[in-house]
Amino acid sequence: MFDGKRLRRARAAAEDGRGISAEALARRIDATKAQVLAYENGLVRPDPRRIQDLAQALGIEPLQLSDTSRARTWTMSDLRRAHGLRAEDVSGTLGLSLRTYRRLENEGLVPAHRFNLMNELAELFAIGTHEVEEHLCRAPLLSQRLDDVREPLACLLSFYLQPRNLERPGPGDDEIVALAGLYRRSPLTLARIVGHEIARLRGMLRRQLRFEAVASYGATAEEQAKGQAAAHAEGRKIREVMDALPHNLDTFFRSMLPLEAWRTIALFHALRPLGGWLSPGQLNAKSEQLAMIPAQLLERRTTGKDAAKAEYRISEQGAKHCAAYRPWYDACYPAVQALVQVNERALAGHMQQSDLHDLLAQSDAVLFSFDGLLCRLFGRDLQTVSERLLSAAQSLQMVLPPQTPTDPVGMLRALVRHGTPSQIKQLDRLLTQCETEAARHVTPLPGVSQLLRALADSPRRLAVVTDHASDAVHVFLERLPADIPPGRIAVVGRPDDPELMKPNPHGLARATAALKARHARVLLIGESIADALAAQTARIPFVGIAATTRQARMLRDAGASRTVASVRTITAVVKEQQAGA
Repeated sequence: MFDGKRLRRARAAAEDGRGISAEALARRIDATKAQVLAYENGLVRPDPRRIQDLAQALGIEPLQLSDTSRARTWTMSDLRRAHGLRAEDVSGTLGLSLRTYRRLENEGLVPAHRFNLMNELAELFAIGTHEVEEHLCRAPLLSQRLDDVREPLACLLSFYLQPRNLERPGPGDDEIVALAGLYRRSPLTLARIVGHEIARLRGMLRRQLRFEAVASYGATAEEQAKGQAAAHAEGRKIREVMDALPHNLDTFFRSMLPLEAWRTIALFHALRPLGGWLSPGQLNAKSEQLAMIPAQLLERRTTGKDAAKAEYRISEQGAKHCAAYRPWYDACYPAVQALVQVNERALAGHMQQSDLHDLLAQSDAVLFSFDGLLCRLFGRDLQTVSERLLSAAQSLQMVLPPQTPTDPVGMLRALVRHGTPSQIKQLDRLLTQCETEAARHVTPLPGVSQLLRALADSPRRLAVVTDHASDAVHVFLERLPADIPPGRIAVVGRPDDPELMKPNPHGLARATAALKARHARVLLIGESIADALAAQTARIPFVGIAATTRQARMLRDAGASRTVASVRTITAVVKEQQAGA
């Protein structure tokens, strides 16, 4: 790193440009003229302490005596020496043992108890944390350590990914203990993260097997070819996940937050879609918890004249950290996820249960949307159905709009103005076939059966109002638990004229008339903006299901002021009313 030419130029520019002789510089650093000239001519490289002395004598920073054009290739020890620091200087400044600091430089290992060390290093060397990460990734023994990781990791994956093996690794597994030693982390932490990755890989392997089945038994050659390509692509993804795991674990452990810091930053991330700044009081977070969070992960501002009153929000870098590592944090700190959900609901602006109780008490009839609320009708086949619909439109020689929605129902609505009634009828028939077939296999979303059962036990009249085919909804309802009487739930499906689909209130008006209920005594439960807009136009009370803060904000932006986090909230209130009746 040291550049003798820069030393010569710095000596010539010293003393406000007057320069000093090599002999005078030698006296200032307690050296000889021959030594200074040897440094300048590249014959001898000074040690860090001598670099520090030279820089101080010349009135410059030590880094100015190094060839910084090659800084992108430096290791952490190169960076340290370029700053004129010995390993013991840095370890003492950071409060680390010399052995721990040497391990950091040589192997790129950050000790578990120093979660903020990356920031401290960045501050010490006046660089960004991403640059610290780059220097650590060039640690001389890092590649050897990661090679050592691959053998026990491969043994774990090979064993736990065997067919019919549903177990996960435990902290007592020999390979987990070996990995924990190589990463200098607890065996429990390694067992939880590797267990999560094994579950993820099992899911990928199941998808690959399904694709292989299509490749072998598809009805057409085209289907078989697509299945084979998909199986190969999934296999490639599986190999990439396995190959990248050692390095990804290494990167994660260099920036892993302790439990309390993760709880706070995870809540910031969950509430990010709401867009606002939050005070520590709103987060129920103490100042020491906020202090644990690296500065680059949060943005801070003061409010009013009191500089002590601060508000915070997650930064772009913090959001990326959460998005990248949340599954592993959830595996390591399983209790945090539930705590975040509780706080998220409190701050997301959902309606109080007492208000929901009053709203349900005033309702003689309850309407439900279908896809997205009761089930995910097409699930992973959504794109396939859309492609079939688009292909059918092309075969009918329809003039297609420049852009079409990706969901099949939205695509049908978009194609209305570009086809004849006969063409639209044929597309509608095709979509109905796809919907009905999907309904034979789809399962209700969590909590839906319990909600429908509870409402079926009440005197309220019930109906599903949807832009999907009535036949598909009937097939779905027939497959519900037997204690929901057949025909208990009416169905108002897609109108003959697609222009009358939501947000047009046509379907709500039909359902309200069929149930012989007054609009003010009807309640619509839905999850989409179209549901909210249709309810407003029809002047029907609406409750939106918003599982995330993003959904809550979208519904509120659409004018829906009443939201709950899940259908289970409604079920609990209905059962409470029945118990008190």
